[in-house]
Amino acid sequence: MPDGAGGVVTSLGAQLLFTLLRCLLLVAAFVAALATLRWLIGRVRPTTVRRIQARWMSATSAEPAARRFLRLGLALLWIVDGLLQAQPRMPAGFVPEVLAPGMADGPRWLAAIARPIADAWLRHPVTADAATVFVQVGLGLLIAFTPWSSLAARTALWGSILWALTVWVLGEFFGGLLSRGASWLTGAPGAVLVYLLAAGVLLADMHEQGSTDVHRRRPTDRLARRLAGSWLICAAVLQLMPWERNWSGEQLAATFATPMDTVRFHALARPILDTANLGIGHPIAFNATLGILLLVIGLGLWTNRSRPFVLCGVLLCLLTWWLAQGFGVLGGLGTDPNTAFALAILLVAGWPRRLEPTSAAPQPPATVSGVALAAMRYRDGVRAVATLCGAGAALFAPAILAMSLLTAPDSNAVLADSAGGVISLAGRQAPGFALLDQNNRLTTLTNGHKDLVLLAFFDPVCSDDCPIIANQLSAAVSEMGSLAGRIDVIAIDSNPVFHNHADVAAFTAAHGLTSLANWHFLAGSESQLSAVLDSYGVTVQVPAVGMISHSDDIYFISGSGQELAYLSDGANADLQAGYVHLIQDEVRKLLH
Repeated sequence: MPDGAGGVVTSLGAQLLFTLLRCLLLVAAFVAALATLRWLIGRVRPTTVRRIQARWMSATSAEPAARRFLRLGLALLWIVDGLLQAQPRMPAGFVPEVLAPGMADGPRWLAAIARPIADAWLRHPVTADAATVFVQVGLGLLIAFTPWSSLAARTALWGSILWALTVWVLGEFFGGLLSRGASWLTGAPGAVLVYLLAAGVLLADMHEQGSTDVHRRRPTDRLARRLAGSWLICAAVLQLMPWERNWSGEQLAATFATPMDTVRFHALARPILDTANLGIGHPIAFNATLGILLLVIGLGLWTNRSRPFVLCGVLLCLLTWWLAQGFGVLGGLGTDPNTAFALAILLVAGWPRRLEPTSAAPQPPATVSGVALAAMRYRDGVRAVATLCGAGAALFAPAILAMSLLTAPDSNAVLADSAGGVISLAGRQAPGFALLDQNNRLTTLTNGHKDLVLLAFFDPVCSDDCPIIANQLSAAVSEMGSLAGRIDVIAIDSNPVFHNHADVAAFTAAHGLTSLANWHFLAGSESQLSAVLDSYGVTVQVPAVGMISHSDDIYFISGSGQELAYLSDGANADLQAGYVHLIQDEVRKLLH
């Protein structure tokens, strides 16, 4: 699923920023409406408000330190993921650079499930990306600010688990486990799976709230350690499996290629290069040592004397995050900080702590100073506003945005599919040619033509992209009114097999282009056409079976033969009307 311009990802930052700001205003209105509704109900039925607030927002016990650290760490991870999703290149790049590789490498049934998501994203890239931003930031706010043992906190954590599971299956394609080369170093089986485990630990801890048995260990640190240990044991097995190819220097070179490309600061990049060279030079010893280290630390985390193993695990995670994962968020279109950093948070939360009885929730004293009372009210107010903002971001904003995902493609889809739209050129002299058109008339680039030439390259026996682009050009010119008389549309045959007059004439008749007076479909000998295609940089691939593949390019050329602009048309049938308007806007700009 390549993007519009041969791998160039369009930046839709301005459109994304506008959509995010517009939705922020809607979220603010949502928060204001809920606050107003609460105030009105509180005036009439204060006991009802207190009962609802006690049910959803009251903590029944004080929060342990380990749990607080894990909760805030999970919230931070979701917020960081949301901010990464707001990168300017993410709307146009998410499908071709993140989803498409997983769909190509994974099983067909999984690609079939992900296809509707990819199609909806391609129709509305900015809207889909904005919805993802709000879901993840909203989850982070809810987890961070709802009281730890309240019903609202439980709901947020279950939402986190459902979203993490969705992303793991349809966004990370099971964290790369279905493709060869899965490794601890690359982050398999996926960072978002650690988020799911962290939320599970927090939910499990809620079942122990209010316990007065000092011999009953709260499960946060113990469960976090054992889950992290199990993860490291599985990572060791994955690292040592021969079919994952981690024993080869070639695979290790591919693993370290990404951090070496993304980390530019010399003091940080040099150790990455040294580690890569060590692994490539001694792949068997490197992989065996890494596998044994993961296994020893993982097993050690299940023992009663696990503090040294927790410390070693955190150190190994941070080194992996630096040396093999390039800090996760640098370069490309990273959607999360990668697995090692998330697992380090889980390990820190698993640091063994002294057993203490769970205390009751702190109650405000009967009499407090005015300053202390104001501080309590301020804290509660901030928490309430942040919780409402999180609910608005995670639920209300995505629901509003999701309404448009099933509608016709928008203008942002056109821009993403065409590498950002029409690109202005520096006025280079366009390569000339002299070929016969479908009516056997000699046609050149400049001799006797109008003020503007639209030049494209078509396969006369194509039944896919070429008819779509031809119809786009025809519709664009036909609807230009008086300006249509100043335009010529020239298409050059790009098929090295079907390149005769009869072929281009048949295409013209089959697709209703005979009525377009300024339409010229040019044919010639194979050598003549090859020279023209090479001069315009049009690539042609002839497969053993099926249609040929060629560049879908449209040039805007002045009557004197100067290249003025260029459009790389992705030829997406759903976007046909959008391209018509894109072409018309550029024609009006050039002819006025």
